[in-house]
Amino acid sequence: MNGSKTQTQILSMPEAFRGKGGSRQPVLVVVQGEEIGRRYLLNESRLVLGRDAEHADLVVVDPSVSARHAVIGVDLDGQRYGIVDLSSRNGTYVNGVRIEDGALRDGDKVFVGGTVLKFTFHDSIEEQFHGELDRLMHLDSLTGLYVRRWFDQEFPRAFEHARKVDRPLCVAMMDMDGLKNVNDRFGHQLGSHCIAETGRIIKVGLPASAAGARFGGDEFAAWLTDTALDDALDVLEAIRARVQAFEFRRDSVVVEPTLSVGVAELTRDVTGPEELLRRADDALYRAKKKGRNTVAR
Repeated sequence: MNGSKTQTQILSMPEAFRGKGGSRQPVLVVVQGEEIGRRYLLNESRLVLGRDAEHADLVVVDPSVSARHAVIGVDLDGQRYGIVDLSSRNGTYVNGVRIEDGALRDGDKVFVGGTVLKFTFHDSIEEQFHGELDRLMHLDSLTGLYVRRWFDQEFPRAFEHARKVDRPLCVAMMDMDGLKNVNDRFGHQLGSHCIAETGRIIKVGLPASAAGARFGGDEFAAWLTDTALDDALDVLEAIRARVQAFEFRRDSVVVEPTLSVGVAELTRDVTGPEELLRRADDALYRAKKKGRNTVAR
């Protein structure tokens, strides 16, 4: 930034919030847009807001937001906050007024592209509440895995981070074998039981650094950070084997669905997160073609 934009305008915190020190955490909350309900903690002195996960600290999933759209200035000691537009394509607005350099007060609404973020403060109790709300919103109630919407939002960030720090990343696409037959013969209650148990097996089998999601129906996906391809194959083979060995029982009925898995790794020739997912999906197709109940790369 050049000229006046090197100094973010920040004004004093409103009197109502004085004297509460570190117990009040400044946040931006998405109140309109793709990621409604998402919170961004403002815990650094300078945070770039934008669409590009490689160059922005606060990533907004919105094609009308510039790669580097605006910068948030935070002075926690002085309890002052401000925002500067970074010559964005569609401009930055506070409470409907276009700004280049302005202050932020509690309740202000920041408009960037088609997304609206509310600037406010959370104390530790509110933070705990919103953290639990986030967890409930992003988890599939049947399996305990993340929902697809969360995966679609977060995987590009994991991809960009892995590429930026030059660390290994693998992604897996998974699909249950034989579930249609279970549904047709024994009903969807038993089918849902099979999906639930398979999801739990996947969740338990993934390492702590991985993230798994239910894509819908009997389809699952996961990414494994800091994990080379051979190690990822070992993890997913163990999950596949556990599904095969599991006794899917409801009342006196026992069924034996299995799991097919396709795995792809981030290499230098992968152009983006969509291509890496496509490669994993292609590998899943190969697993199905080999006769199902297998892991393919």
